[in-house]
Amino acid sequence: MTQLSSIDYSIPEVAAELERGPKWLRDRRKLSRDAFNRTPVPPRGLHLWRYTDPMRFLFERGSVSDSAFDRDKDAVHQLGARYLRDGHLSAFVSDLAGRDVQIQTTEELTARSVVVSPLSEAVDQHRELVELYLYQLINQQTGKFEAMNGALWNDGIFVYVPNNTVVEQPIHLLREAGQAHSAQFPRLLVVVGKNAELTLIDEYSGGSTSTDDGITYSNGAVEIFGMQESRIRYVSVQRQAPGVQSYLTHRARIERGATMLTIPLAFGAAISKQNFGVIMNGPSADSKMYGLLFGTDHQQFDNHTLHHHAHGHTTSNIDFKVVLGDKATSAYTGLIRIDHNAEFCEAYQENRNLLLNPGTRADSIPELEILNEEVTCTHGATVGPIDPMQLFYLNSRGIHKPEAVRMVVSGFVASTLKMVSDDLRERITQIVEQRLEAI
Repeated sequence: MTQLSSIDYSIPEVAAELERGPKWLRDRRKLSRDAFNRTPVPPRGLHLWRYTDPMRFLFERGSVSDSAFDRDKDAVHQLGARYLRDGHLSAFVSDLAGRDVQIQTTEELTARSVVVSPLSEAVDQHRELVELYLYQLINQQTGKFEAMNGALWNDGIFVYVPNNTVVEQPIHLLREAGQAHSAQFPRLLVVVGKNAELTLIDEYSGGSTSTDDGITYSNGAVEIFGMQESRIRYVSVQRQAPGVQSYLTHRARIERGATMLTIPLAFGAAISKQNFGVIMNGPSADSKMYGLLFGTDHQQFDNHTLHHHAHGHTTSNIDFKVVLGDKATSAYTGLIRIDHNAEFCEAYQENRNLLLNPGTRADSIPELEILNEEVTCTHGATVGPIDPMQLFYLNSRGIHKPEAVRMVVSGFVASTLKMVSDDLRERITQIVEQRLEAI
């Protein structure tokens, strides 16, 4: 067991967050607090913590602020208004350091009874839905850091799409972290009804610009529920500033005939640990994950994906790409779990890592937990530099090495970027190009 020394990392018996919301919510918060306080820090080397020190996501009580935000709020709101005016979005939500959630939406979305609301308001106005689903997938039993979020989230976002409703344009969530010496606990709950459709862009940005100036702590939780025959596209964009230590857990559960496309994109933070998982809970449910990570400098990434086939006749596919330059490191662990009664499932998993120079490191650990024999399941992983023959071919056509490297990397990530919506693809492409220019 990891020793915590004499520093007090516990959540106190009296904290403002623990008293927010109705009684049922306060009770859940306190369950999370108690679980966090009694759960030991995960030992280094134990499964998902073998590459990342869990102490990096803890902070001494009283050492951080929970409301420090130094960006121009009006500028953030104007950004959302422009996206809506240009017709790219159905709604824009700004979540400023977990303390100020602002909603901008269209009349059409409101007319269809789609709910986009601060979670603090939804617990009263949509209690039946929120009480039924909140904490169902991520709670005090999920892990120590998930319990921390469950106790300390101040405000979050709630999205509900009624049955047989198609939200044609994406809903964009912008979660801006606070400045140095602050901590935020973003929370998201999404419920998509039967035969409904939603595209959600969940973007994480902001935070301390340097660890030398102080750390920004971010600990997020995302719960998504897709009812029968629903269609969900979820894009997570982590582009937080270099002084952020970021932890995120995502869980989705989809029912019979539902489809879910999950696109995790990670570019920012000093240390980023993300857990993405989808549970296929009915026949013909299908989940696809197409991830992309691009690290430079001394960034450290630790990603885990889970496809849990809880029902037979379900399908899943994971394609997770990693590009590393400078001294960046990545660890990827991908688990496919197929229950004993979940026969005739198909599951595929691939992780490809491209190392642009010596000094980078990528670890890939595919995991299979298959409890019956009537399945089709494959996995694969590659780690290595750019094929020198590719560079030789491009050099022989008069293309200098730096430009040749950029071309190869662009081709490597192109298939993932194609899955992103048009307006977001342009912004993500710019991030990739900025990284490539530094090569």
